[in-house]
Amino acid sequence: MTKYKNVKRLYFDGKKEIEQLNGQVEQLQNAVANQRMSQSRTALDDNEYTTRFNRLNGAINNLSFNIRKDWVTLPAWLDPFVSPDAIKTGKQEMTAVGRAVITRWLVDEIFNRCFHPGLNFELSRQLKLIEQNIRNFSYTLNSQEEYDALTGKVISWRMATLEGLQDVLRSNEAATHKVEFTRAATSSLTNCLFQHLSDPPPPGVDGSAAMIVELAVGIAANLPLESRDVAIIYPLPESPIDTRVMEVEKTGLPALESRPSDASDDNAGEEAKDGSKDSKGRGDKGRTGISHNHTRQVLTLMHDKAPSATKGASDPGKVRFAGFVTVEVRGRQVLVRAPVWAL
Repeated sequence: MTKYKNVKRLYFDGKKEIEQLNGQVEQLQNAVANQRMSQSRTALDDNEYTTRFNRLNGAINNLSFNIRKDWVTLPAWLDPFVSPDAIKTGKQEMTAVGRAVITRWLVDEIFNRCFHPGLNFELSRQLKLIEQNIRNFSYTLNSQEEYDALTGKVISWRMATLEGLQDVLRSNEAATHKVEFTRAATSSLTNCLFQHLSDPPPPGVDGSAAMIVELAVGIAANLPLESRDVAIIYPLPESPIDTRVMEVEKTGLPALESRPSDASDDNAGEEAKDGSKDSKGRGDKGRTGISHNHTRQVLTLMHDKAPSATKGASDPGKVRFAGFVTVEVRGRQVLVRAPVWAL
């Protein structure tokens, strides 16, 4: 009788523990499902992103073509990679130069400095810096699983941050902040171009710049709403050409008299320290200097894939300069491949 009672007690105690465990499993399953639902947000689908970036690229190409004969100086970061007679002839290479200058400015000043255009500028800049630092200061990654885990960490932080900012983003102030940011960015891009163009500058630059900035700000307003990590990268000169994320332009540019030395990476570092001075020593007006965050982002994109992906690949060369950006959904697919000219 005693043995029977003990067995019976153990049976019912075990049954109770199993029921408790089943309840905990169900709670965990519900929590995971709710988390996935809250993080499965898509502001724009892939086709819409591709369409918007193509529209932005078209607007940049139009302005670059219109001002191809009006350049008098070049930004210091680009000057070593442009042929000596390019400014004097004002032909195809100067159209490519315009594309490079405008695109890089958009990446440095909008996509890399703005968390959301509906926020106060300084707050938006600080939040974007935090987002970049989560990735840039992570430990060394050695597998695709670790890359994916880091991407998930960035996305989770961004989603939680956006939830905490809903009162601001839904207020009337958000629209005001966006208008002010767009106006300031348009003025800055226009000034950036004017410091390298003839005086008086050609007509229509400010209007074209306004259109380009509005398209870029429209994209920037959707990026933080994504539950995926959409990376926008401008490949810097002398970056290794990666045909997975770049497309080498078939139409060649005039040859350089002397190929930039491998020490140009050191020069780029010095330029980063100097801020945004151009070849004439100008200051912050239309800042286009290389930032450390941007340099690290380029390196991240070049290597942000499983180590085995590059094994056995031939060396296709280095970038002379790029005419547009690479757009990649990290860990999934490339939406836009950056057009680049090779050294």
